[in-house]
Amino acid sequence: MAYIKNNMKNVLKVLFVLSLLLTSLGNVAHADINLTIRDGDIKILEETIPLPPAGTISLSDSGGTLHDIDTDNVLGFLGSIDQTNDKFEISEITDFGFSLYLKCITYSGIEKCDNWQYTVDDSYPDVGMDKTILSGGENVYVYFGPQNRVILSSGNITTDDTLTVTAQKYDYTNNTWLVRTEVTVGLTQPNPDNPFSPIEIMTSPVDGSGQATFSSISADSYSVGVKEDDGFGGYFYFPTESLTVTTPSPSSSSGSRSGGSSRRAKPAPVEEIKAKFDLEKAYEFLIGQQAEDGSFGGDLYTDWVALALAPGNNQTPVLKLIRHFGESKIEGMLLTDYERHAMALMALGLNPHNWSGENYIKKITDSFDGKQFGDMNQDNDDIFALIVLQNAGYGESDPMIKDGISFVLGAQRENGSWDESIDMTGAAIETLSAFSPTPGVGESLEKAKEFLKQSQKDNGGWNNSAPSTAWALQGILALGEKPEDWEKKNKTPADYLATLQDTDGGIKDGNAQNKIWNTAYIASVLSGKTWNQVMQKFAKPTVAETPVKKTTVKTTAVKTKPVNVGVPKKSENASVENTAAAINAAPPSPVPQPETPEKGWLMRLLESIFGPF
Repeated sequence: MAYIKNNMKNVLKVLFVLSLLLTSLGNVAHADINLTIRDGDIKILEETIPLPPAGTISLSDSGGTLHDIDTDNVLGFLGSIDQTNDKFEISEITDFGFSLYLKCITYSGIEKCDNWQYTVDDSYPDVGMDKTILSGGENVYVYFGPQNRVILSSGNITTDDTLTVTAQKYDYTNNTWLVRTEVTVGLTQPNPDNPFSPIEIMTSPVDGSGQATFSSISADSYSVGVKEDDGFGGYFYFPTESLTVTTPSPSSSSGSRSGGSSRRAKPAPVEEIKAKFDLEKAYEFLIGQQAEDGSFGGDLYTDWVALALAPGNNQTPVLKLIRHFGESKIEGMLLTDYERHAMALMALGLNPHNWSGENYIKKITDSFDGKQFGDMNQDNDDIFALIVLQNAGYGESDPMIKDGISFVLGAQRENGSWDESIDMTGAAIETLSAFSPTPGVGESLEKAKEFLKQSQKDNGGWNNSAPSTAWALQGILALGEKPEDWEKKNKTPADYLATLQDTDGGIKDGNAQNKIWNTAYIASVLSGKTWNQVMQKFAKPTVAETPVKKTTVKTTAVKTKPVNVGVPKKSENASVENTAAAINAAPPSPVPQPETPEKGWLMRLLESIFGPF
């Protein structure tokens, strides 16, 4: 009887513990992650996704090195989604040794790099994505763009003017900018002894409206930004905007004294002196970035610089480029890799039908499915396929060209754009302008032109962006129009681009590779030639080719920004490798080895009641 009584007590204890457990389980969140990825007003993905089972996923960095990443950290979680979801693609990762950095994401044919932020439960982690562990139930937000910014009342003022600086912070859930208070803003200049902590010229805390006012500023060039603590007793300024302060032009005045009266003559109007973009200096900057092997970093950057240097008198760097293309091999997994590289080859006068044993044109035509090129859900691969093929012996009489034109026309939005993108609209204009006799093309080009007109900013550019302005200009040139005729508020696109040129000739950008990239885009388009005008034309091969089974090729952005090229001689051997393809070339994830399971807290609790089982 005592035995039964004691066991009944134990049974009641177990039932009590289990009742507590089951009650608490009702309050435990499912192992789901609420994930949002956005770029401005575009929500790339907004889903509730189960946290993957414990394990690893293999991702490749920009150098081609594979990394096994736990699937329960933010980067591993994104990588696992990338493999099963076609809404976005991690197109480049950088290994900094201590952490992996998500450099580029591609969506809808657009690749965005170097400014991806993330939050977990509305908090910015102070470690990289691969160091932030998820347990389930978190809200993860990934967005492109800065966390904070400063707005200047003007980027060009005189010593007599007053400058107002407004500090703002980004509300990523609503895609709006909010006032940022309790910070200090300042005017700085580079510190030759410490590039990370600039010399402070003037500083001021912001008021309740997030604003600070500066006056009596000496004539010079400055960076204006928010002062941030670096965590080591120092400071840095980020983000920053450029400010140029000049001395006002003297106004003429005269007076006469007669009968005790005086009068000052009306000052003559001050003529605005506009900065001019120095194209030769831009070329000098690009040439100075060329490596010993002839490249300009990754294949992406090298191809675009090839397009930029070809039109100018740049024989030595162009010859080094040709040698590089002959000694390297492109390992592109993406259709747009082949398209971009074919453009670079043709700009240098190299035959894309047979370069270093590769037929890049065949890679493009093999992706045609009977209606369109590459990914049927994207149009950038079709736009650039047509740009390449019209210079590689294909014409409107070819069925795939006819169908490709129809597909691109069908992808145009009601407002005249492609993908709501300035960049892709400029590229599409260049593509279709070569087929203007085709029914529907003329009307399409008019709608696209109107979209660019309506989207132009008061500063003369587009999107406040060098790349977008360059690609818009590609379309304008393809329409046969002069960029200087596209004036807004007395500002032309060239006026805007001139404000972005750094003292070394490059386009201002805190990232060295982006600076090369953006400068290549601008140098290309300001040479006055479109991509089609830069590329040499090549005929189809006369020898019949062995049919090749169609391969599925992933697509990513052809890097939105314009290019220009001249005409060197043909050579015979080259090809290149693309950093953006590395991520998708990763092998299957390794299978975790079985381990002896550790006893959970419930098992340990029951053992404390009954003893070991």
